[in-house]
Amino acid sequence: MHRTIALVAALAAALIWTILAIQPPAARGVDAPATAFSAVRAFADIEALGGRPRPVGSPGNAQGVAHLLGRLHALGAEVSEQRTPLDAKTLKALGKWSGRAEKDITVRNLIGVIAGRDRTRPAVLLMAHHDSVWGSPGAADDAMGVAAAIEVARAIRAKGLPERDLILLFTDSEELGLNGAEAFFGKRPHPLAARIGVIINMEARGAGGRANMFETGSGNGAMMRLYADRVARPATNSLSVLIYDLMPNYTDYTIAKKKGVPGFNLATLDRAYAYHSPMSVPAAVDPASVQDMGDQALALASALAFAPELPRRSDNAAFADLMGRVTIAYPAWAGWLLLLATATLLGAALWRTRPTPRSIGNGMIVVVALLLHGALLLTTLNALSGSGGANYYDRLAALPRLEAIAALGVVALLTLLALFRRQEARLLAVAPAMALMWAGLLSGGPLAVLVALAALAMIAAWFLPTAQDDRGMGAALLLLGAATLLQAWQPTAGPLLQWPLILASIAIGARATLAGAAGLAVSAICAAVGIGHLLAQAHFIFLGIGAEMPAVTIVLLFAALPLLLPLWPDRIPRWIAGVALSAALALTLWVRLDPVAPSIPVYSKAEGGSKTRD
Repeated sequence: MHRTIALVAALAAALIWTILAIQPPAARGVDAPATAFSAVRAFADIEALGGRPRPVGSPGNAQGVAHLLGRLHALGAEVSEQRTPLDAKTLKALGKWSGRAEKDITVRNLIGVIAGRDRTRPAVLLMAHHDSVWGSPGAADDAMGVAAAIEVARAIRAKGLPERDLILLFTDSEELGLNGAEAFFGKRPHPLAARIGVIINMEARGAGGRANMFETGSGNGAMMRLYADRVARPATNSLSVLIYDLMPNYTDYTIAKKKGVPGFNLATLDRAYAYHSPMSVPAAVDPASVQDMGDQALALASALAFAPELPRRSDNAAFADLMGRVTIAYPAWAGWLLLLATATLLGAALWRTRPTPRSIGNGMIVVVALLLHGALLLTTLNALSGSGGANYYDRLAALPRLEAIAALGVVALLTLLALFRRQEARLLAVAPAMALMWAGLLSGGPLAVLVALAALAMIAAWFLPTAQDDRGMGAALLLLGAATLLQAWQPTAGPLLQWPLILASIAIGARATLAGAAGLAVSAICAAVGIGHLLAQAHFIFLGIGAEMPAVTIVLLFAALPLLLPLWPDRIPRWIAGVALSAALALTLWVRLDPVAPSIPVYSKAEGGSKTRD
């Protein structure tokens, strides 16, 4: 009973902290101080730009350029325009949007320079793109970023004369191929390009949620210490930087990053239905998300613009925000110290409790079985939802349902945990894996290898029941091994596994040392912090890649198990699992059978309108 109470308290606290962490701050009005960012003030520019599509060379683009030239002049900036002919490859791509042969189209970059005290110092660049895709007003992507940059520059002007120049660059034709950024930073760069010391780029793949700082330049240690010191409501982690580097994605900052220019890349991911959508109108944009982007950008731009010296390049940092309230950043090599501390705590707990190797080993097998079946379940549900060949933008519109499906699948899996330890005929262990195999294969999911591994793990797991603490220790030792491999391979990704692991080792040590109630209290606190952090990270990761790979959720479950398993009750009513699985299946069929979302891009509809990937 005490364990159940501790578990419920920990999960309740974790959910509350997660909700607070993923909510953007309230939008500030026109009465905000002149030196502060106001989303309401910025929204005037979103409404002016987001009323009609602005693809390169279009009347809407020209109208947006005229508006922005006026806004730059109103800031007191030195205003110029960089014009570059669109190349043949991009003209052809534009023709696919417009349905006609395109020629004589000019890229129009807009540049505003706000003079600083010492104009020889490296400048700070605020960057966003003013064009949109064909058929989308682009109020989010990227009128939001442009408007935020203007309001940030206005607030900095109100603070006084900066130490260095502040430059605003609104690029054109980002959507077709980064043509504006290439013209400014590329083979024949603009004269100002050589003066850029650091970039803050503002983007949007959705119209709401937190503004995530998802990419930095290389050698980011000192820059991340500045971010940690100055940004009051952070949303970032070094894993996202690594993932973005490994994925075939790009923004305007990509061009400058290849040139070695340090920077920060901010973007919203929620309300993803608005991405490249005809529904990306100003009303779709959450003012709170604009406030979040602006607060972070202003904190960074102010610190950089008024600093006598910019942060120097240093070793890459491992970092993440904790509950959206503080950023913890440290040199990536320091992850080895965390692993050493964890190993020491776990070793001391093993020496004190003296569990049998067979019990610990069986606990590990139960964990492996649970994780493999979880991956099978989520992959199968994703295949049943119609992921094979699905329209990418239709899947983005379904993201809230897909995230709910993954969450319900994990709940059902944990509720059925007791079945992984029953002493029955071993052949029964094959049944869940075989059922998932056929469901997945019939719906297009290649699950044979995972099925075989899961079936073997389930059969082995039928040997012996396992004590709760031994399950927790087995999960922690497995996580320690995985975290060690991750530290050796990609040390900047370490916090994903290392932070829950150090909390779990503290909890395990407390249960081995303290009296029952005290040990459970420490475990509950560690679980609340660790699971709350993981839930928030899971939300952001799912927004980024969950539409195509929902099984990534199992990695987060793996990190949470050493905190969860010691508190998990032996018996939970099975109707909970039935309700969770039924709800997950209902949502899965809804996603599969509903019509193509009306939010998908115009050019995607023109290419067929079916649920095929764009």
